[in-house]
Amino acid sequence: MRTTRFCLVIVFSLLILLSGCAPFVAKPSPLSFEKPEQCREFLNRLDEVVEKAGVKDASSVSIRGFPYLRANRFLTASKKNLKDNVQKTEWVRWMGQLDLLAREKEIGNLPDKAISSLEFADEKKPDREWLYAQVKSCSSILLGHDQASPDFYTELNSRVRVPDEYSCFLRTVGLYPIVAIPVALVTESSIKKIRKRFDIELKDLPVEGRLRPIVPESGEVLSQLEVREVIEKARRNLLGVPLLDHEQEKKLVLSFAPVFVQDVAASYDCLGRVVWKGERVDIDPEKPTVYYYTSYAFLKGAPILQINYVIWYSERAGKRSPSIERGHLDGLTARVSLDTEGKVFMVDVVSDCGCYHFFVPDRERVEHIVSRPLSFEPFVAQWLPSIPSGERLGIRINSGWHQVQRLISVSERDLSGSTPYTLIPYGTLEALPHEDGWTESIFNSRGIARGSERTERFILFSMGIPLVGSMRQRGHHAIELIGKDHFDNPYLFDQNFVFR
Repeated sequence: MRTTRFCLVIVFSLLILLSGCAPFVAKPSPLSFEKPEQCREFLNRLDEVVEKAGVKDASSVSIRGFPYLRANRFLTASKKNLKDNVQKTEWVRWMGQLDLLAREKEIGNLPDKAISSLEFADEKKPDREWLYAQVKSCSSILLGHDQASPDFYTELNSRVRVPDEYSCFLRTVGLYPIVAIPVALVTESSIKKIRKRFDIELKDLPVEGRLRPIVPESGEVLSQLEVREVIEKARRNLLGVPLLDHEQEKKLVLSFAPVFVQDVAASYDCLGRVVWKGERVDIDPEKPTVYYYTSYAFLKGAPILQINYVIWYSERAGKRSPSIERGHLDGLTARVSLDTEGKVFMVDVVSDCGCYHFFVPDRERVEHIVSRPLSFEPFVAQWLPSIPSGERLGIRINSGWHQVQRLISVSERDLSGSTPYTLIPYGTLEALPHEDGWTESIFNSRGIARGSERTERFILFSMGIPLVGSMRQRGHHAIELIGKDHFDNPYLFDQNFVFR
């Protein structure tokens, strides 16, 4: 009876949702910023070459009319919290940094032929260094020009947005309101099976090969007091966001780096370093590697820091994994979220395809879980284990399917036969060197990992996620088949939990 009511609610409500699926069309702007012509033409020409070469960096989103700024979901959500022009200026500066970072990768990833195709009156044969210097100069010139307009922030505010990862076209042609019913039933059944797996005693979990602890490289681990001091110092900026410098980031990343307890039954269970083999993205299993990046979200309305740890395998395979999910490349992202005092209040995990997302909150911090209409209840697989000083968070992963079986606390005595892994910035994946030195992102301009397509895309396209099942770049993880949500939604925690 409960399932029948759930399906009826889905049909009625999703018909309403689809009626609002008209594509976003921005209203014509009443302003026409008269930017310095030379810089505008330069950035427009560079964008054309980048688009044509297919090296557009998708980790952030360009802002129409402001070619020197890019945004993400956190910056988009933050715009409503800006109290004065001083905070707005800092907000714009952050978006300018995102654009420069993205353009540096794009220029580095441009093929030599694309570079040589750029011809300018004063510089007939520009190189990458000259191009990036020009980008920085023109960004500064254009920003200064635009900020002189009294309507600058009003106009910018209306244009800062990040499109969701769902296609209304696919949902319409795929008869989403109808197909969503069996998908909802299958999803509900899958959640029940995963929940049962988490109820199994740790000692009784199946092992197909050998449990292999893969541990972070050695280095200084900060105490809780030291972590708090780093967070407090990092929050001393105009936006109150814990913005880390390089040294602070390195220390925190190492301090919270988890131990991956991997069931190794075959070569596809060896998490490794992402490399190019010719034109194919592959994994070097001889070099265990974890890629990291920081992100930001809100906890009870206050900005907090998140540390993301991303691992990669050569493929998803094995007898346990569904056949439609098998294929080249596989991976997981484990995200550790710190409150305003630097204490871990949440760990959540997602496959790099955006599927199988679940929460592991600190039980003492959660007053209750929020049930939302048209959505499944937030999947809390387990509560966060207590991790005493001197121990680390452990993530146990099964063979082949690479599903997380349990989050545990791991001590030195549990690390017999362990293998160290290297921590590398995630940005390396977005400008990964080939053997000849030329760099290329492992993701295409839509944020899809090259060569990671799955059979799922022909079966679940009605859910509106293009190339569903493929491994995805940060910022592109759609985590719900029914409804819409994203791994980088900065309100993900506040909308699913009421915290004490």
